[in-house]
Amino acid sequence: MNRGRELLVGFVILSALAVGVVGTYYLQGTNFGQPQVARDILVRTVGQLNRGNSVKYLGVNIGRIEAFGVIGTAVRVSMLLDEDVVLPGDAAVILGPESMFGDWQAEIVSMAEYPRYEFYQLPVDAPPGVLPGYALPEMSRLTASAEQIADNLAQLSDRLELAFNEETATQLASAISNLEAISLEIRELVVQQAAVATSVSASADAALNEVEEASRVARRSFERIEGILSDSQIDTIVANMRVASAGIQAIATDLSEATGGISGTVDRADSAFARIDRIAARIEDGEGAVGRLLSDSTLAIRAEDVLDQLALLLKDVRENPRRYVRLSIF
Repeated sequence: MNRGRELLVGFVILSALAVGVVGTYYLQGTNFGQPQVARDILVRTVGQLNRGNSVKYLGVNIGRIEAFGVIGTAVRVSMLLDEDVVLPGDAAVILGPESMFGDWQAEIVSMAEYPRYEFYQLPVDAPPGVLPGYALPEMSRLTASAEQIADNLAQLSDRLELAFNEETATQLASAISNLEAISLEIRELVVQQAAVATSVSASADAALNEVEEASRVARRSFERIEGILSDSQIDTIVANMRVASAGIQAIATDLSEATGGISGTVDRADSAFARIDRIAARIEDGEGAVGRLLSDSTLAIRAEDVLDQLALLLKDVRENPRRYVRLSIF
């Protein structure tokens, strides 16, 4: 009976030892014969990560941290991962707290999902399979940073209190008042300039209208002059002048032959030319009927009307002579 109890106690003790060993290995991440592969991480610092911490991907535990090593300014972290897990092409590792009790973990993520994290830049000669890593700041570092920020804010508040005193507030109020007055003056100036611009625009419109009216008057005058020059009476006048000049030339020839003296003829011709010059000068000055005819377009138009009426009168005389001429024998 005592021997059976001893065997039972021994079995319980051995079972407890076996459970303890198996539990310890399980807690350490032992996969109990499942095939695994080794992968390395290069990171600037590992924080509170320790050997045996879990490695997770998509929230699933796929391995554990195996070893650490320092290479230059970086830390190499060795992992053992399940062989059947397929990682993304841009895989990276984030080291951070796993819980509120201080345990850390290595989480495999896609680098594209965390563009703001400064993952370790792998060297060109890094072996294949090495993943870049980034360690989240520790609470102690965050606390130190918060204290530094608080100190900076305190200094900034002291400087602001020193800079913005009562005198500064008064000066700011005065500057704001001055700015308001300047803005009112600028507004009045803009209104005045707008009124001036409106007046200038109206004057320009009036000037353009006057120029347009003058151009119409000039066009009508040019049309009248063109009508006068195209009239057949001008040709008649020119022909008469040619005939008159031919007659004058004949008279001069006769006079030359009659006097028998070349010098006398030349003197008379000079006198005649001098008179012609005086007559031409008077005509250019607008004296006489011919001068007024050349200088005054209205007189030319009236003369044209008189010629038209005279032509009508002659035509009527030819057609109705009895209306104007009466013969009485007895």
